[in-house]
Amino acid sequence: MMPLIRIPGDWYDGVIPSNVELGENAHIDTSYGLALIDSTRRPCLIMAAGSGSYTTSFVMGPNGRVTVGSCTCLNSPFLICQESITIGSHCLVSWGAVITDTDLGQRESRGTNQQMLRRAAADPDRRLAPLTRPLPVIIEDAVWIGFGSVVMPGVTVGRGSVIGCKTVVDQDIPPYVVVAGNPLRVVRELDPPGRDQSPGVVPG
Repeated sequence: MMPLIRIPGDWYDGVIPSNVELGENAHIDTSYGLALIDSTRRPCLIMAAGSGSYTTSFVMGPNGRVTVGSCTCLNSPFLICQESITIGSHCLVSWGAVITDTDLGQRESRGTNQQMLRRAAADPDRRLAPLTRPLPVIIEDAVWIGFGSVVMPGVTVGRGSVIGCKTVVDQDIPPYVVVAGNPLRVVRELDPPGRDQSPGVVPG
């Protein structure tokens, strides 16, 4: 049996699941955000070197896997994953943002939603499982996601792009643009970094 790993000084009486993989100097501030991980994949969560998770809520089904790149900061977002969410290096995801590979039926018919709720009622663990197949989400390197934004299933956000606060991202975003709104629109184009700049830096 794997030893239970507790976070020193954690206010929540929980542990880091044995299928969570932490790189060098990766930081998780509390196990509270890991309490809703049901994934049996090994690993189910990969936090690369220098990455940080601050009160992030990981809601993961039995086959979910979240990968977080190096030096990426998750500042209290919600990650809802039934299959695959990949976040690159040097990213910043702000508080209240939602990244989900799963449509839990909000846009489905009333009958479909009732079917989903009946399945949850029959599950001893009361898990709210989606009726549609998850679609992987990819956030490329050096992406900034503003607070309250929602990144929907199947979306790829291109390298170096910025998502404005409370934006609903329901389509692929090209590299090095600023998008905002619902429906979203491109409000600015960014120059890719030059050879004298770090690849993880978005120009101002």
